[in-house]
Amino acid sequence: MLILLFLIFILLLFITYYLFDKDYMAPPFLFCAVYIISIGSALINYTQWGLQDYSVTPFLILLGGALIFIFVGYLIKKLVCNQIPDNYDRVLASSRININIGISLFLVILNLWILYLTFKSVKAIGGNGSLSQVIEAYRAITSYGTDTSMSIPGYIQQLQKIPTICAYIYPFVLIFNIVKGYVNKKDWLFSIANVLIFVLMSMILSNRLNILGMVGTIIIYYFVLKQSPSNNQNVKSLFKLLGIFVGLMIFFYSIRLLVGRSNSADSSFMDYITMYVGGPVKLFDMFIKNPIHDASIWGKETFISMIGTVRDLGGNIPVYLQHKEFRTYNGIQLGNVYSAYRNWLADFGISGIIILQTLFAIFYNYYYYLLQRKNIIKHKLAFIIYGYMAEGIFLHPIDDWLFSIYLSIGMIIYLILFFVLYNLITRKVKF
Repeated sequence: MLILLFLIFILLLFITYYLFDKDYMAPPFLFCAVYIISIGSALINYTQWGLQDYSVTPFLILLGGALIFIFVGYLIKKLVCNQIPDNYDRVLASSRININIGISLFLVILNLWILYLTFKSVKAIGGNGSLSQVIEAYRAITSYGTDTSMSIPGYIQQLQKIPTICAYIYPFVLIFNIVKGYVNKKDWLFSIANVLIFVLMSMILSNRLNILGMVGTIIIYYFVLKQSPSNNQNVKSLFKLLGIFVGLMIFFYSIRLLVGRSNSADSSFMDYITMYVGGPVKLFDMFIKNPIHDASIWGKETFISMIGTVRDLGGNIPVYLQHKEFRTYNGIQLGNVYSAYRNWLADFGISGIIILQTLFAIFYNYYYYLLQRKNIIKHKLAFIIYGYMAEGIFLHPIDDWLFSIYLSIGMIIYLILFFVLYNLITRKVKF
């Protein structure tokens, strides 16, 4: 059953490639690609994970979700922007993006201070020991406990948004100027500095997904800005993407012990990566066969951030563990990530999956093709934000970010800060 699903997704990938004008960055193509990687990783462990008895229900949900995304994407493309964009020539015809040196130096210093505050807070929670031991203890206390006093102070959490946003704005500026062919050392310096600070902050917080998401966003920036009817993305570009993915997986595996995953010390590279990337395929099937869910709080898995906001405003909602249960199969640890579909199915059933997946597809496809129609070069900030939020597509096989994270008051703060910081960094802005 799962082998058939894998073959169908490969077919869908080819269909979306031609249906969406050979655009590797089209949301439906990306959606199919990430699920091929996830399902393929699971198939490597076909016998060990007992995937020969994969259920019909998850098969239909994964296939149906992809078909919804492709259908909605194609409909929106036809209605909104039914042409190959010429972003590359527009970049060449526009002015390079200049960086405000004074503001940029101030932001690097500020972000280093925020990095220090983050490390200090993590150490205060994680206690003494080596860096990896402190991070592991911090992760265990904050991720799998409900004591709200054992968390990073709120003002530091808000400050952390600044280095996060800088890690998207500066790489975009760098990539834009590279594509234009008019890049200088300052572009490289500030981009590398801010990305490095963000990577270190993410590692200290034991959050590698943020790093993967940022790299995925940078890839989107580059390939979308290179789009042109006379410069179609080819097989060479696809191999570049595969090379970047392999490099990311090696990095992901290499830092696992440093960021507090000591239980994976004896795991081989292949076992660890396929568990993390392909585990949700098996886990979602296990959840359907043996669901574990407390329905006492409406939308508790889907609308995590919004529920937290309601609680902070005085709503009578108890604090609960946001992380899902860990599961094993024949003694093999598979983790606790189940794909975006798990959240929606647990909270709202099959009808919830259909509705939320449709909304998910509408949001990303409409955002992407509206930007293409309106001219990305004239709306750089909106494109930067799209790249930031497009992480939700990359991570769909692992978890839902659109409704659980981006649908929040915190996202409104992010949007304001994106606007303010982009304006300060580039001295002028046109949204």
